[in-house]
Amino acid sequence: MKTKIVPVVVVLVAACTLSPPVRALENCYTVRGTADARNQRVSLDRAKQRLHRHIADEMRSPGGKSIGPTHTHCIRNACEASAIVCRH
Repeated sequence: MKTKIVPVVVVLVAACTLSPPVRALENCYTVRGTADARNQRVSLDRAKQRLHRHIADEMRSPGGKSIGPTHTHCIRNACEASAIVCRH
């Protein structure tokens, strides 16, 4: 009886480990908005605005989307805002 149960357990474990994760079924993209101004604060605000406008205008999907947190970084006066957007 043990010889019949072992192959079934091995098949179940293999099927669970080979199944794709839930995130793999979604289309995820990294979206960026950049800006370069004389003032770093102005550049950061413009980069965030461009990021949000790009997501709102260009990433439309009838099924919806989920947006991860916005990450920002600047090098001198050039700033970039980025986020991961997943379409459902």
